[in-house]
Amino acid sequence: MSDDARFDPRFDPAFQPGYTGPLATSKPAPKPVIGDPPQPLAERAAAAVSEREPDDEPAPHRTNPFLIALGALALLFLGGGLYLVSRLRDLFADTQSTSDFDYVTLQVLMYAAPLILVLGLATGVGVLFLLASRWDRR
Repeated sequence: MSDDARFDPRFDPAFQPGYTGPLATSKPAPKPVIGDPPQPLAERAAAAVSEREPDDEPAPHRTNPFLIALGALALLFLGGGLYLVSRLRDLFADTQSTSDFDYVTLQVLMYAAPLILVLGLATGVGVLFLLASRWDRR
């Protein structure tokens, strides 16, 4: 069996384990013969912009339904958090009532209500940031 049998014929032997021969010189890449040479990206973008006709009317602004849903969710979180905080004070102070709330539920609500408020505020600030970043952009 020859030395060439241990090398994978699909690849250059110089890049396979156990090769001890001389390194082959790289072949130059073939040059394209048909068509125009490719233009740099900046020139193509400038040509595309110059070919486009200016619009008389700006494109209509469409409302993003996801931003509307996020705004409604932020308001819902804020309202629900404020309701829970106000209700927690009544639940905590009312010791004579035979309430269905036990100690664990009260503790969970004590931690969840402020977190819901913070989540509502953070969502509202995020929506406001997106709207501010897109303000009067052409």
